[in-house]
Amino acid sequence: MDNNERNPFDPSLGTPPRIILPNYQSDFEGPASVAQAIAYDDPNRVIFITGLRGSGKTALLTQIEQQVMKLANTYVVEIDNNQRMVQNFGHNLKNIFKIHSLTDKIAAISVMGFGLSFSKNNEDYTTQDIENFMTMLTKLHKRVVIFIDEFNHKENTREFIQLLQNLKRHNLNFYLVADGLPKMIYDIEHDQTLTFLKRARHIQTTMLNLNEIEMEYQKHLDFDPGVTHQIAQLTGGYSFGFQLLGYKLWNATKLGQQPANQQTFDAIKPLYIQDLFTQSYDIIFDNLSNHDHEYLVGTANNLTTSQIADLMDYQKSAKQQQNYVNQYRRRMIQQDLISPAGNGRVQFKLPLFKEYLVDTQNPDSIRYNPFY
Repeated sequence: MDNNERNPFDPSLGTPPRIILPNYQSDFEGPASVAQAIAYDDPNRVIFITGLRGSGKTALLTQIEQQVMKLANTYVVEIDNNQRMVQNFGHNLKNIFKIHSLTDKIAAISVMGFGLSFSKNNEDYTTQDIENFMTMLTKLHKRVVIFIDEFNHKENTREFIQLLQNLKRHNLNFYLVADGLPKMIYDIEHDQTLTFLKRARHIQTTMLNLNEIEMEYQKHLDFDPGVTHQIAQLTGGYSFGFQLLGYKLWNATKLGQQPANQQTFDAIKPLYIQDLFTQSYDIIFDNLSNHDHEYLVGTANNLTTSQIADLMDYQKSAKQQQNYVNQYRRRMIQQDLISPAGNGRVQFKLPLFKEYLVDTQNPDSIRYNPFY
């Protein structure tokens, strides 16, 4: 092994890995087509990327940002939705004028009715200041594309979206590209005060193609085809699982000098499952409600609708129980954790998630969390 050779797999959440496989469902063909739509002034100003935790949303957002940065007369602004978003946006707009020497061009344009506030710090920008900045950029035939990672439905987010809604009403030249968990995006899109989000375009991350995973493993690992097939199948197409398992096997065989054989894979497998549960599924599960837990665990144990309703302590008629349980079924489909499998049945989308749920009810497990 070359001493300078790096592990090509990266399971760390929130950073784009070196190996990125396509896994999205959209009317966009890819990141370049998103940038092209922006270049052609697509009337839909908002693009949302949604999907499960660990499904590659941040990697896709980064790919789109890299394509947008190539566009002429386009400025990229990254905003952290845990900060004061309006003030952060104002500060970034001011910097665009200064860094790109646009202040020299202002005098050539009629600026009636407002001035640009270059002397303010990032604590006291008003919505009018921001509208003035954006009006001037639009007059200069420039566009601003805002990127937000892990978008959510908080008060500061609502304030920021209301600002963008006002900019859209004045036909100012901006776009918002953001990623977030399905429930977060759903909640903010259905906020009755943020109507212009209802026309947002969507990109949904999906499971990876298992054949493509197998080919990547063949390229970077030295297992024989039969074992490589088993390795790919274990990931279930989950993007985080693909990176995590590849990372562990590469370290074991390249750094640890273990042979690339069935025995090594069998030894790594429980370590992979342990980290998959701890680093991803524990977080997903903890962000769900108690009734969500009960529905999922009941489904994992093949309980009937009536039995799941009893688990939720919902003692009503059979029809009422069915309606009650179905709302949690819809919630879990919406959050991309299950999908319909015909005849009223559902299937889990994440690999080994059924086993994870059963583990939460195992008295010998560290994540034992009984409902009774």
